[in-house]
Amino acid sequence: MRRYAKIMMFLLPAVAVSSLLPAQGRFIEKKEASLWFGVRDITRDSLANGANIDFLNYLHSSDEMAEYQYLGLSAHLWFRGNWEADFKVAMYDDFAPTSLNLKAIWMPYKYLGLTAGFYSYPQLMNEFNMFHRLSDEGWYGDTDSNFRQRRVHETGIMAGVAVPVSYRFIHLNLCLNGGISTLSKFREKVTQKMINGNMRREIRYSTKNSPALFFFPEAELGLDCFRIGSSTLGVRGHASWFTVKRSVDYKMTIWEWTYDNPMQEDVANPAHSFSKFEFDAGLYLTW
Repeated sequence: MRRYAKIMMFLLPAVAVSSLLPAQGRFIEKKEASLWFGVRDITRDSLANGANIDFLNYLHSSDEMAEYQYLGLSAHLWFRGNWEADFKVAMYDDFAPTSLNLKAIWMPYKYLGLTAGFYSYPQLMNEFNMFHRLSDEGWYGDTDSNFRQRRVHETGIMAGVAVPVSYRFIHLNLCLNGGISTLSKFREKVTQKMINGNMRREIRYSTKNSPALFFFPEAELGLDCFRIGSSTLGVRGHASWFTVKRSVDYKMTIWEWTYDNPMQEDVANPAHSFSKFEFDAGLYLTW
């Protein structure tokens, strides 16, 4: 979160200062700000559990169309020299800026450009301790009775092509992005007690880096509605699809009775296919 806060501390003043600069003939030729609401749908493989826990089986996913809802803000800047920048930030109901989509765009041709950027979004991992409650016979699977949940981030760098098309009041922008990302590392602990006995056991997990290639196409449509002086107010819609195949490997450490002589094992899990579809709609102001 500190990293995201620093990025926002840089972006917001930059956008604010840019609004003070005249557009014509200056470094920033055109500006756009947007406000939107979106939904996110998650689809993942759920593989059969083996002898050890597979954390990806516990990423939040359901039969509902939208597992997540979010509010978003974005800014798009057009610079001299055929350069553009696009900043998108989204947040859940805690209003923490946890989703980021930042791109630099170079437009050597009118209808074709190149992109490079950074992408990150959060997702929830729920009740992973159910693995132990169901599979560890003779033990209370987890002595922590609370609902177990953690937030993990998919974070990566990307590059691709942009295809913008405008006709009168209609503006369509297609981006085909791809890159490499990783799931944030985390540590978890499960404590157990033998049923009808005093034997105690503690299991600790420490995940490893999980780099994987991803594909991330986006489509955005804007419709100019009203002109107010030199500014234009319009409606916009944005859709994207993110797909990746990854595994989460970890080091498992087990203590029984005391913290002496722990048993350690490096666990390599199979790769899961995972995809995310998002759609959002809102308003934009261009000046």
